[in-house]
Order: sequence, then structure tokens, then C-alpha cells
Amino acid sequence: MSLLVDRLSLTREDGTELLAPLRLSLAPGDRLGLVGESGSGKSLLAQAIFGVLPKGVRQVGGALTAFGVRMDRLSKARDRIRGSRLAWVPQDPVQALNPFLKVRHHLTLLPGIHRGESESAALARLGSLLERLRLPTDRSFLAKYPHELSGGQRQRLLLAQALSCDPDLLVLDEPTTALDPTVQAEFLSLMLELQAERGLGFLWISHDLGVVAAVTTSLMVLYGGHLMEAGPTSRLIQSPRHPYTIRLLAAARREPATEAGFLAAPGERVEGCPFRPRCPVALGRCAQWRPWVGADQDGLRCEHPVVGPDLD
Repeated sequence: MSLLVDRLSLTREDGTELLAPLRLSLAPGDRLGLVGESGSGKSLLAQAIFGVLPKGVRQVGGALTAFGVRMDRLSKARDRIRGSRLAWVPQDPVQALNPFLKVRHHLTLLPGIHRGESESAALARLGSLLERLRLPTDRSFLAKYPHELSGGQRQRLLLAQALSCDPDLLVLDEPTTALDPTVQAEFLSLMLELQAERGLGFLWISHDLGVVAAVTTSLMVLYGGHLMEAGPTSRLIQSPRHPYTIRLLAAARREPATEAGFLAAPGERVEGCPFRPRCPVALGRCAQWRPWVGADQDGLRCEHPVVGPDLD
């Protein structure tokens, strides 16, 4: 494995748990999806991997290792890996792109740092990638600033920037949110092509189980900072067993689903399974539920698993 998240645990400074101990691994060629609602800890995991946790959030347990280097410790070795062998497509292009840098500077920054390439050499090498991403390569486009681009162009520029050093692993955080359905479908198809051609491994983070199901071979489902269910994508889509996974599938398929209970706020104490207040099939023993770290990225943590998609 090239990336190992080993029992990572994140909290606020006051001790409020944001991500329970979690374990996952990712190697070149892997297509792993991480799904869950807003607040489940997905984006925090990506930020932790790249050492950019928000103010007030801290790592209190576990380790993050990529290519044998600790990513949760400051070092020159870590700096050499970030952006070169391990790259990131952040969630919000508006915030992620530097408003003071032109397109050409965004594209050539990492190649200059990690490969020692000149601006002209980097642009020449990246020309075919830009064409495949449907980004212009003329001087007028390369001289534009992020605010002069469309939402789809900004998203594709982030991807081009992440791929500019031919990384082995890529973390994508909600990469299709700003895209309309047609462009989204093209983006998903292109990502599968690039992944197959380059042997790229990626961790695809999203709230949309339908999107993730189209591009991954394995899935992990988070709720309230806890791992609920994990396994091969085809199995989770065809035969989900956790009530929360079933609800996510219903939302992706626009099926009617009656909510039960409420979404617990971070830090709000819920005895046992964090999904228990919303779960329509919760039992008394669900209050004795214990967290699962997902040591083998395949399994289920539920006191009352459901057979088939019916919750009734």
C-alpha cells in the first residue's frame, strides 16, 4: 500500500470528536470511494492527509503515511511527496485557486517545484492533458485569472494542476459539485480513462453515492465521523445492509424516504450507534454499539443489519 490512514482520530480543541479512529489504505490502481453527509468527516480526512486541518481541529490519534513517509509530521520528505506523488483536488475551486495567479502559473507551479521544469517546458508537456480536459491552450486563456473562468473550467483547472506532476495517488473532494450533469458525465468518463492509462489510484470523496458508484470499485460509508459499512462497490450498491447506506442510495435514486429522528450535531452525545436517532429499525441493543475502524475495509458495523433495500 502507498497511503495508509491508520486509526486516524480528529477532534476539536475542546475534545469534541469529529472523526472516530479510522483505517484505510490506498495503492496505485485502487479506486476507493468515501461517502456520507456533510459533517461526516470526509473532507477533514482529506485535509488531514495533506496537513491542512482547519484551525481548531487537531489529530489526537493514529498515523498518516504515504510512500513510507509520515504525512502528519513536518519534514522535507513530506513536502517532496505532496503535489508530486500524492495530489489533491480540493472541494471548492474558488477558494482553492489563488486569485492573484494566472492559469499558466497554476499549471506550472508544481512542475517547477518538484520537477525543476521551466514554465514553457511544463506547458508543452501538459498540452495534451489540457486538451483532454477541454481547457484551451492558447495564450489568452493561459493569461486569465480564476475569476475569469467558468465554474466548470475552474474545476478542470484544479484537476489539471493536481495531475501536473503525474502523481501515483489522487484525493478528489467533491470534484463534480460545480459541474452540470452533461459535463459531470464527461468528467467521470475522463477520470476513468486517466486512471486506467496512468495506473492512478484515487480516493473519491462525495456525498453523492450515485456519482461515487460510477467510478469506484470499493466504498466506505461514514456517518457522524464513524465508519458504518465498507466493501466492494457492486455489493454495497446491490445489497446494502446498513440502514444508513440504504438511505443514501434512496437519496441518490430520488426515491421517497421518510426520515426518522434527527441528525445529531457534532459533540452531541448519542449513546451507541450515532445513526440510532434517525434509524427506522433501531433496537435497544443499538445503544451498546461500539465503533469500528474498518481494518480490512470490508464489513459492516450494525446491530440490526437489513437484508435488501426495504426498511419497512
